[in-house]
Amino acid sequence: MLIDEKSKEILREKFKRELKNEVIVKVFTRSIIMGNENPEFARFSESFVRELAKIDTRIKPEFLSLADEEARVLGLSVSPTIIVRKNNSYSMEFVGAPVSYQAGVFIEAITMASREEAGLSASSREKLKNIDKEVNLDVFVTSELPQSSQPSVIACKIAVEIKNNIKVRIIDVSQAVKLVQDSGISSVPAVIVNRDKDSLLEGFLSEDKIVNLVVKYGSSKADEILAKEIEEEKKRQRLVDNPDYPVVLTDENFDKAVEKYPFLVVDCWAEWCGPCQMIHPVIESLAKKKKGEIVFGKLNVDENRQISGKFGIMSIPTMLVFKNGKNIDRIVGAMPEQMLEEKLNRYK
Repeated sequence: MLIDEKSKEILREKFKRELKNEVIVKVFTRSIIMGNENPEFARFSESFVRELAKIDTRIKPEFLSLADEEARVLGLSVSPTIIVRKNNSYSMEFVGAPVSYQAGVFIEAITMASREEAGLSASSREKLKNIDKEVNLDVFVTSELPQSSQPSVIACKIAVEIKNNIKVRIIDVSQAVKLVQDSGISSVPAVIVNRDKDSLLEGFLSEDKIVNLVVKYGSSKADEILAKEIEEEKKRQRLVDNPDYPVVLTDENFDKAVEKYPFLVVDCWAEWCGPCQMIHPVIESLAKKKKGEIVFGKLNVDENRQISGKFGIMSIPTMLVFKNGKNIDRIVGAMPEQMLEEKLNRYK
């Protein structure tokens, strides 16, 4: 038994909340081991999927051989490979057993496929509406690295959002050596679109970065969409009256913003910071809710070393609170919207 009783109960409740429709989960393995394949990973994958299916019958498992015609048509070459599919509209392919941190990603992929809701930001959903070309999105991960989970989940969300024009592969580098060698990657996590090495992105990969890469290769309107985004970013650097979005702050406009806005909250962040990405939608929401009362700003500490050094930003996310031009406090760490709102209300 791979899943203990306590975990089963947690998963049972999760599936009760989040599963909506049946989801097909196909496990492909082979009886004759090739290359560096580990038969234990194949047995793990089959057992793991069987146990998940027993927890909730809406998970429909199928166990196939890589020697089958379907595997040949799909171009599968690694044992095990697991495909999560909703009808024939889209698929998420896990190349290698979903162990350790990738087990959580695999479970999220099942729930997303079932409810057909990705949970991407509104701006990402709008951009992805323009995908009109076939896209192959490969995400290279290692199951032992927690940072690999984020791009894996984002890729699955994109698959659910786009549906018909995309194929996502989550590739465990330790279990798919040949695919890694062919890709030219040097570190993980990494993403590549349409097997084009020029598309390679490595390191911390935010939702915006991955979505924009997919748009670049998958939309005939890519130049127009991405140019509009650059223009929107420039627009957000303007210090307008009563903005309902976080103003983009830099070394150049920071002091003017502090002087202009009587109540200013500055979110200090960086691309590679996972908790920073978690708090971004909170800041966006509060900027709308508190329009005319509080102005929110975003400062990328990597790109604006002068200001981050001036205020001694040592950990992120950190929010600097300014009232009437004076830095009266700082809030360190991510937190739910309600909690942050309550904290800010104390400064009125």
